[in-house]
Amino acid sequence: MNRIAVVASYIHPNRQKHLLDWYIDFSKTKDSIKLFIGSKTKEIPFAYNYKINSSKQRLFYSVLNVFSLKRVPKHLKKIQPLINYHPDIIHLLTSNAFKNTEPYLKNNTCKLIVSFRGFDINVFPHQSEENLTITMKVFSRADILHFISNALRKKAISLGANPEKCIVINRSIKVQTETLLSKESNNSTKIKILSVGRLVWEKGYLYALETMALLKEKGYDFEYHIVGSGIDKNMLQYHRKRLDLTDNVYFVGELSKEGVKEVLCTADIYFQPSVSEALSLAIIEASYFRLPIVSSSVGGIPEVVVHGKTGYLSSPCVPLLYSKNIIKLIEDKELRVKMGNAGHNRIVNFFSRDNEISLWNNLYANLDI
Repeated sequence: MNRIAVVASYIHPNRQKHLLDWYIDFSKTKDSIKLFIGSKTKEIPFAYNYKINSSKQRLFYSVLNVFSLKRVPKHLKKIQPLINYHPDIIHLLTSNAFKNTEPYLKNNTCKLIVSFRGFDINVFPHQSEENLTITMKVFSRADILHFISNALRKKAISLGANPEKCIVINRSIKVQTETLLSKESNNSTKIKILSVGRLVWEKGYLYALETMALLKEKGYDFEYHIVGSGIDKNMLQYHRKRLDLTDNVYFVGELSKEGVKEVLCTADIYFQPSVSEALSLAIIEASYFRLPIVSSSVGGIPEVVVHGKTGYLSSPCVPLLYSKNIIKLIEDKELRVKMGNAGHNRIVNFFSRDNEISLWNNLYANLDI
């Protein structure tokens, strides 16, 4: 049976919990699979180090090599924990893990799968010539290039990826068929609008605040809650005050997975004003929780949201268009319910965890090893 090493430089236990959930569910279908990360953490007890990170570990492997009469080349000693696993397949969950694993991959015939998300294609290769060179190396060495959306795959091909290597397997969520959370009714007269995501430029929150200013100017009674943290928080707080939105806009901060579920259950409209997006897991979850979506039409978002059926899409960075679409939903409760139900059905049919795991099992099984 093939040994599979799933590798990531780092996984944030909260922000990237979907990766951990995917691994836990997928590993139940495989006997010979291990998760390796750059440094072990108590919050991910089932993961292993793929590289040596301390003098204690260095001593351990030195003694182990002496007793096993094993000679490890100097340039590979750093990643000996991964080497000792003898993987037949290495699956990089994050492409930035390539830098540390490249010395091993150069002289090894194991199959390499590399997963790409938004930053890896939309931002990283465009930051410098060096980054573009690294991306090209990954494209060249990998046997399979995995993308979470068709839009991301198309961008990668335009950068030079071989189309024959490129596959798309969407993000997913675990679907509950029997104990599906019911949508709680918002008894308040205020409409509750929700966004979930890091406070960074890619999410377009400045345009979201300008959209809220237009709603307030027109006299609508609403609350806008933003769940997440990030480097743009101070800037966004400044603009909230500048736009006189202190009583309407709330920065909630990061929440646990259960906390996010709670706010999704009590919201009326989900808003995603992204400037750059690969495939929004937040939209997938919001649709699953029967929220109608108002969003920009960038990246892979149109692969999740069907305009006019599960929500409304418009060009990015145009608050006037966002506000018009939100107003349609504010003024028509039946439309909110109809779009929310249609969105839920779409997620169940196309973005369930069972579907994703089935696709991954087929991919692994068909690798020629």
